[in-house]
Amino acid sequence: MTAAHPVSDNHLTGSPTAPLAAGRDQWVTAGLVTLLILALHVWLWFHAGAFCGDEVNVINLANSRSPRLMTHDSFPILMPLMVSGWTAIGLGRTDWQLRLFGLLAGWGLTAAFWLAAWRAARRPPWLALILFGLNGAAIYWTDYLRAYGLGSLLVILTIACMWGLLEKPTWKRAAWLGLAAILSVQALYQNAVFFAAIALGGWAVCGLRRDKPAAVKILVAGLAAAGSVLPYMQSVRNWQRGTTIRPGFSWRAALDNLNVIAGFPLPQYSWLWTALGLVAVIVGFMAWHDGGQAARRLRTGEVERGRTPVPRERRVFAAVVLVVSVGGYFAFLKFAALITSPWYFLPLLAIGASCLDLAFDIPSVSRLARLVVVAVMAGTVCVAAPFAVRDLNCRYSNMNPVVQRLLKELSPQDYILVTPWYLGISFHRYYHGDAPWDSLPPVADHNTYRFDLVPASAAAVTLAEQPALDRAASTLRNGHHVWVVGWMSVPTAHRVAATSAGRFLAEHSTSFQAVDLKLKGQTSDYENVSLLEADGWQ
Repeated sequence: MTAAHPVSDNHLTGSPTAPLAAGRDQWVTAGLVTLLILALHVWLWFHAGAFCGDEVNVINLANSRSPRLMTHDSFPILMPLMVSGWTAIGLGRTDWQLRLFGLLAGWGLTAAFWLAAWRAARRPPWLALILFGLNGAAIYWTDYLRAYGLGSLLVILTIACMWGLLEKPTWKRAAWLGLAAILSVQALYQNAVFFAAIALGGWAVCGLRRDKPAAVKILVAGLAAAGSVLPYMQSVRNWQRGTTIRPGFSWRAALDNLNVIAGFPLPQYSWLWTALGLVAVIVGFMAWHDGGQAARRLRTGEVERGRTPVPRERRVFAAVVLVVSVGGYFAFLKFAALITSPWYFLPLLAIGASCLDLAFDIPSVSRLARLVVVAVMAGTVCVAAPFAVRDLNCRYSNMNPVVQRLLKELSPQDYILVTPWYLGISFHRYYHGDAPWDSLPPVADHNTYRFDLVPASAAAVTLAEQPALDRAASTLRNGHHVWVVGWMSVPTAHRVAATSAGRFLAEHSTSFQAVDLKLKGQTSDYENVSLLEADGWQ
């Protein structure tokens, strides 16, 4: 194998024509899987239902039209700014129109996987489509009206732009990489960690090629992205000062939540992710030390510029990005002292899926290995698709149907208690009745999460709730109803009330019971609220 016959090196050089000629059926099949993924996002759009409090918080920040207020969340400004623009063009009048924004983020992420795979290897993103695209949990949290889906889309787009620059290292392509990186870090703070991983992967490829000009261009793009997050540094420094949402990092909770989103369609798939990731890292670092002829040709410049990167480069890039992303992200979570949730790991899983596609050249393996891979992929599609259809028939919140049921029973003289207080954000969006209401503990502003208005101690909470309980007592004495929306258990002989408000209503009303809502379909456990009714006085 010599430099005089580059066509014979397709399995090493990754000639742009090789994958296309290898099997059109592979492209058709990948296209059909992609259509299935897009359809699953539409299925969720029809069943997503009302917005939960976290999503309403984004909507309200967007509607404020204030750049200063838009940063009062766990993210930089991009997500509320885009939702504000979405509303400004007339697509924010209804929940369905706003949900369309999430749907397009999901579709965009699928397109980004295709673009990254095409830029780097001229082939479909098989593993990303199968392991991530058909993952019902990943679909659910991608279309969630928070910044996680948008941030995942932008970080995969950054990978695509990185390979565009490595393919042809011009300043124009460096500018595209810089723009993608800036947008990425403006969507999620943690994307700064992921861009650092992508930049190090790009530098590793430049090291293989001895390509200093391309490395400089990557550095310039990185500096531009880093400069864009400087206005948030004071907020970042304040993270560890302590609030009710930052009680400290737990390794066990983080790994459990990672397994929730990686373990689809079956819990064992979290082990498959781990095994593939370890193999990709091992293969990548073996490729780094490879002293073969293809590497020597790259160093001496015998492979012409503009060619698709060779498998060795892709494997090294994937290994570096995986190691830095996983290590850096867990360090970020520990620094931020956050309570983790499954959707926190969506960008990490997206990066992992894209890197696995870059690390493994499925068409180039032996026929037996290829048959095994195809069988596993086909089995995953057959299992994941029906599971995803089942699991995506799930509301993010049942607050709207609960409020609609409440309005049918409510009189203006009744009184409503919403507990805990942060459910007041979504209740405030959907409730438009005449009866007064308060949260427990009462908070003056239910447009956003005002942790600064919440009493800091249990004694202060009890004192703050007393006026609401006095009003509830007066309502019951006058023959009207007190309604509770949220999370409160009715005390029984075998169950003690968890809150003072629950004990009060149980002791002083003649009837205190949950209302049978008779709702069809599932609701996410994160905002599955109940409706309770108390009447009579004793």
